[in-house]
Amino acid sequence: MINSYTKHVWLKILLNNGKIHYYGPRELKILPETIGLGGSAAVYVTKWKNTSTRYVIKKFVDNKEVYLTNLANSHNNIIQFHGITKLDDEIRYSLVLEYADGGTLRNYLRNNTITFKWKNQLRFAKEIASAILWLHDDKGIVHGDLHPNNILVHQNTVKLADFGRSFLKGTDCYNTEVLGVVPYMDPKTFDQKSSYKINEKSDIYSLAVLFWELTSRSSPLNYEKKDRIPLMFDILNGLREKPILNTNVKFIDLYRKCWEYEPDKRPDIHQVNSELNDIDSETINVHIIFDGEISEKLENEDSDLSNCEKDCDLNAIM
Repeated sequence: MINSYTKHVWLKILLNNGKIHYYGPRELKILPETIGLGGSAAVYVTKWKNTSTRYVIKKFVDNKEVYLTNLANSHNNIIQFHGITKLDDEIRYSLVLEYADGGTLRNYLRNNTITFKWKNQLRFAKEIASAILWLHDDKGIVHGDLHPNNILVHQNTVKLADFGRSFLKGTDCYNTEVLGVVPYMDPKTFDQKSSYKINEKSDIYSLAVLFWELTSRSSPLNYEKKDRIPLMFDILNGLREKPILNTNVKFIDLYRKCWEYEPDKRPDIHQVNSELNDIDSETINVHIIFDGEISEKLENEDSDLSNCEKDCDLNAIM
């Protein structure tokens, strides 16, 4: 197991060997704009020396984040890690990351001036799933905090970001507390009587909600306007969004399997990628009806619980 001391030594060795680039404070000029990245740290936009090249500087809590950010590097759908720096009067290092010109996926989806048709919805879904496959399979990393503010868009390509709550498979979870953005969180963790810990299938659940959001372009369960605890209880009791009108039937079937309450019923990331690749991006979205109803919400933030499903008994879970 790689502990915090090992990661600290690892960081010093890679810095000394030049394997991780260190940017001196005078090399980077912070621009007068601060952006949020997942709410876990302050994030700044900067220019390198006197060039037009932009980077993002993100503060991190401990060396685990820089370790995992570096480990996850070198995939086209993951935000690129360029090195570390220290801001003036700061004791801790900060990450120097690729700048994404399209901002967060959340803001991208809410931008009504952007045409976002089925072909692009499917491509974005495939790009996100490809990044998760890279993490789970090639790097042994569970992201643990997937939501549209932790996914960026650069030159019309999806970029997964923010490894502040990520961890290596087989190690203890970063925290025993229930943290995150509620609709995207694995509801299995809401049951305080359970010893369940976040794992790869937790990322799969988050993917399901993201896939639905790609078709709706709106927030799941209108969560910004709801209290956290009651919403957690409702999700634990089976609350899910309904498919959006004209969504491809295979895509709906896939994300519904991914947001099953029981992790063993969710597909793994290989199955997700395989099913996504079998979906035809050229086919016109299919009109279907599930359980006699589907949601007609497209870009409306004012969804309520009546637009969602309740399909399991909380008492049976508890």
